[in-house]
Amino acid sequence: MNNSTVGNGSRKEEILAKNRRSNDDEGIKYAVNEGLKLGNYYIEIVGILLILLCVITGQILTMWALFALYGAHCFGDFLAKYRYFKQKRYMMGAIVFGVLFGGYFAFLFVREVGVLQGWWG
Repeated sequence: MNNSTVGNGSRKEEILAKNRRSNDDEGIKYAVNEGLKLGNYYIEIVGILLILLCVITGQILTMWALFALYGAHCFGDFLAKYRYFKQKRYMMGAIVFGVLFGGYFAFLFVREVGVLQGWWG
């Protein structure tokens, strides 16, 4: 047996031991990531259905509230992706959805609190 094989074997054991000590289970990470993906799909589908229901029933303020909720969800998603990947497309997505979320929320706040009640009957 040559020394390179022995060195590689000990290096492999060292890596395996380090991985066991780290308490980092790839299976759990995979399950959590898959759950997050499915959760995102379901929130988008249910959000679209609720917005359609609001349009059909004429509940416009509820629709704006759903837009604000969806905007906040997308803002958080893009912000997390930008912080990890550092890509401009995620930064732009975070900015766009942050502005949309802020605008929808500000509209609802002003409308419901009545700060400008004279403007909107």
